[in-house]
Amino acid sequence: MTSTAVPSGSVTAIYSAPVRATGLLALALLASTLTPADHLSAAETRTADSAPKLLSTVGSKSETWSDVRELEAAAAKGNPRAEAALGELLLRGDGLPRDDARALSLLEKSARVGHGPAAFRLGFLLSRGENGAARDPARAVAYFRAAAAAGEPEAFFNLGAAHANGRGVKRDYAEALAWLTVAKRRGADNGTEASLRQQLAKQTSLLAKSERRVGEIEAELKNAAPGSFLPPVAPLDEVYDPLRPN
Repeated sequence: MTSTAVPSGSVTAIYSAPVRATGLLALALLASTLTPADHLSAAETRTADSAPKLLSTVGSKSETWSDVRELEAAAAKGNPRAEAALGELLLRGDGLPRDDARALSLLEKSARVGHGPAAFRLGFLLSRGENGAARDPARAVAYFRAAAAAGEPEAFFNLGAAHANGRGVKRDYAEALAWLTVAKRRGADNGTEASLRQQLAKQTSLLAKSERRVGEIEAELKNAAPGSFLPPVAPLDEVYDPLRPN
């Protein structure tokens, strides 16, 4: 984790981008100095991702693929891990021509059946408006929530960052701290939770609310179907409008 030194009285933004074994980045930017919401700002940074891995590092040995041909075959059969892995390669143009549209379609199929890394990756793309995905912070939050329900630790952290910065949701420091607390329990915090908790130390009502939310979040996600947190299927290259007829 790095911090950017700025003059006294302005905002210091903390950046954290844990790299998953699957090669996915977490979006995370959180203001480390709390100021009134109207004056709080947050900068963004982009951190290079790790090289993609074709061979799966999770799951049983039967869910590894020795080459793109095998991966394509598994994806064609509807294997959600293969769909997500192939989608990632297509996003990068690694080993085959880059195809953002097909990549997003594969990731969406995988996310819809509850594959956490696919939901997480789409949340990241939607949060930034990259690779053909619309910049849609509100929908990104929904995908991060689905990823969290599937057990992706960094998704909890990103939801905390979203609530701290008001990105896709209303800014709420108690809610932010709650999500960061759950992220910390899952090993995806790197000190941000402690920093925010220290800054809220004198705001006992917010701390109490946050502690209640920790339990509620755990209960909300326990045994929940990850796909149930996603909005209805809609084009990923357009900002989602719940009032627009399908």
